[in-house]
Amino acid sequence: MALACAALGAGLAACGGGGSRSATTSDVTTSPASGGAVVEPKGEEVASREAAGDSDKSSVEAASAGGTSGCESRIAEFVGRMDDLRQALLAGLNYSEYVVRVKAIRDAYEAVPVDKLGLGCVNGAAGEAEDAFNQYLRAANLWGECAGTEGCAASSIEAELQHRWRIASKSLDEAKRS
Repeated sequence: MALACAALGAGLAACGGGGSRSATTSDVTTSPASGGAVVEPKGEEVASREAAGDSDKSSVEAASAGGTSGCESRIAEFVGRMDDLRQALLAGLNYSEYVVRVKAIRDAYEAVPVDKLGLGCVNGAAGEAEDAFNQYLRAANLWGECAGTEGCAASSIEAELQHRWRIASKSLDEAKRS
């Protein structure tokens, strides 16, 4: 699974052109100066771990024997936390609550055993889930930048936030179907 690369805070930096499936991990940290969250790329290359994941068919088959596919079971926590965020957004969240949930998603993302994911999982459900995560990060970037800018009203960025969340929701639905 290629890992997310984005920056929260003063500016948005995404890897991989379209912002999906890059080869670095990200870390969400709180920035007291901006009052927002900051995602700083760690730069950890994972290509060799991806290659190893495709050849680990025996553990995928073992996980599949329990009724849930190996891919689904390995990304279940990650997908579940994003699904929880999606539901919480429907009820309404403030920025601080959003950041807490994005951090929880990031923790679940980092716990995904990348070296045990097969190529089909990486190109399917795990990749779609990562795309959803990238959109949630982009929305956090935008919201955090506004929160850290004097005179910026959340209403001025609401349409863009809603757009990012819709894209994330569609990618999350695809991940669940894959």
